[in-house]
Amino acid sequence: MDPNSAFALPPYRPSSLPAGRSGNWTLTKLRLPERAATSVVDSRPDAFRFRPGEYTELRHGGVTFMTDLYDEWWTQRRAIERARQVGGNVLITGLGLGMVVEAILAQPSLAPVGTITVIEQSADVIQLVAPHLQQQFGDRVAIVHGDAYHWRPTANLLFDTVWHDIWPDPDGDSVDDDVARLLEHHRPWSSWQGFWPIDYREALAGRL
Repeated sequence: MDPNSAFALPPYRPSSLPAGRSGNWTLTKLRLPERAATSVVDSRPDAFRFRPGEYTELRHGGVTFMTDLYDEWWTQRRAIERARQVGGNVLITGLGLGMVVEAILAQPSLAPVGTITVIEQSADVIQLVAPHLQQQFGDRVAIVHGDAYHWRPTANLLFDTVWHDIWPDPDGDSVDDDVARLLEHHRPWSSWQGFWPIDYREALAGRL
């Protein structure tokens, strides 16, 4: 893809969500300080290497569900680039920090992107994140309180890009079964489906 195109991946930008709590869900800010020089070589791909700075973390109890660390943004880039290039209607399962929504709709404004529908199971996550997105994007973003495994669109709505990111751990025991279930359930209204755990593993292995 032409890096000068309006549809190219936008520059990485940490989340501007404010800290907060709703039920057992929290948004917290964390700072990664500079590390002392070391002779240990980090052999992972560049996207996964340590980057100091201030980041945002979404937690449920003691479990981190999402951060805006660079690697989490980078491993969602296929969905971001596709949506910005193809346009049309976008479906995202899992609201998280709203990072993918913000990247898809980043400036310059993208006329080809119609609406983004986000399915989120937790009313508390919606309470924490939805106002921030709707203040920026208004009715271009529809956030639905629902279950990704059972939700169905109304009428004959089709989605040009469907992105699934509902897992805290890309290597969790049920991830592969979950991916197969979601793929089959959403197939009738999806032109293309992508899955964060698959892309995360591929990127970490240097294949993406």
